[in-house]
Amino acid sequence: MLDVDILNQLHGASIEERIRAIEMILNSLKQDLRASNAQSIAEQRPLRGKVRHYEDPYEPVAAETWEASA
Repeated sequence: MLDVDILNQLHGASIEERIRAIEMILNSLKQDLRASNAQSIAEQRPLRGKVRHYEDPYEPVAAETWEASA
């Protein structure tokens, strides 16, 4: 939270300095939102980015159990 001293300094600052302060605050908020979104995506998709390994990926699965193949 901003304390009174910072607010007093902003009150005496030029318009350009106030705009820069607002831009810094907004950039900080954007970064927080991106981090929050990235975290929620990771929570929604826990397997994303995990290494997968397939042994014989083109071999039929349980072909011997199909009645039609007999």
